[in-house]
Amino acid sequence: MVDWIPRLAKRWFYESSREFKVVLLVFLLFLAGGLAYLWPNVKIVRIAYDFQAQQRMHRELLRENILLRLERDSLMSLDRIEHLATRQLGLREPATGQVVTVILK
Repeated sequence: MVDWIPRLAKRWFYESSREFKVVLLVFLLFLAGGLAYLWPNVKIVRIAYDFQAQQRMHRELLRENILLRLERDSLMSLDRIEHLATRQLGLREPATGQVVTVILK
């Protein structure tokens, strides 16, 4: 009942050795052409993803930079330093006779 399928397939798909080589060569050329066409697009997509990741990291670093500058400015505040000197270290303003001016040449 299904004996006719292999015979039909042999009749339709039978090719000589030379024809097979030509068909294989054409197939390989189409495959190489398709890869040559698609590969740059795949590379562009990969580069675009990397670029987006770099942009995200850049934004995060800028945000962190702003926070660190704010922290630095608050730590360098003269009011804060004066408060720490008087409260924690027990320092006080010098008396008038305690200040000596040194002039270097």
